[in-house]
Amino acid sequence: MGKNLHWSIRPFIEKALTSHMSVQSFEAIDLPDFYAYRIKRRKGMSDVIVVLSDDYYFGSAELYSKSEILKDGGFILIARPEANGDDTNEPEIKLGIGKIGKLLGALNVEEYWEYVRPKKKYER
Repeated sequence: MGKNLHWSIRPFIEKALTSHMSVQSFEAIDLPDFYAYRIKRRKGMSDVIVVLSDDYYFGSAELYSKSEILKDGGFILIARPEANGDDTNEPEIKLGIGKIGKLLGALNVEEYWEYVRPKKKYER
């Protein structure tokens, strides 16, 4: 994880957060090694810390090198559109992992670390 992202990725994510019905507001968190956001949600739901991963492949090594800011849970956003790898949540440490679609779905539920994206019709 780091800050090696195309300049257009963060504005894309911020636009998606701005228009999301469960997001009250969000703010960038100033970290030296990662891009991160604190998302305040509506309906009395808790805040979510989101750290952006710039990895092309997200796996267990990247998970265990996660930012200290996620010690109490949060969401690792696999921010590169071309990235792949393991997007399995880690519910025992209250950590959601996935791309932008999974994050946007997870923001609708209090226990975002348990959210699983519904299968598309052709995947069923």
